[in-house]
Amino acid sequence: MFSTKLHEALASKKPFISDRMNSVGISVAFLINIIHWITLYIKIKPTEEQLLLHYNVILGADFIGRSLYLYWIPLLALVLLFVNLILAIRFYRKEKLASYFISFSSIPVQLVFFAATIVLIFVNE
Repeated sequence: MFSTKLHEALASKKPFISDRMNSVGISVAFLINIIHWITLYIKIKPTEEQLLLHYNVILGADFIGRSLYLYWIPLLALVLLFVNLILAIRFYRKEKLASYFISFSSIPVQLVFFAATIVLIFVNE
């Protein structure tokens, strides 16, 4: 059953966005990024206050700076999401399966960045 559904999806001529497999992966990753921004804004406001920006288990706190710099983490995650989106669109024309892998790989990338932010939020509270 799964193989027939996959074969039908690979053989279809739908545009990238209307393909359900791609839209689910990109949409979930984008939703995680939005939650990332909202969580960071609720917990840590962008101010001139000095906060811990990097924490190492062995050395402890090793980089302290303005809280505004914490917002680079979801921004970098968003940039990587757009890079994955562009790559998935380009691969979709020639190899749909690669496009699906790229679309769904955006989800763990967003989760890793979100986890890093959650750790920094807990360390700074």
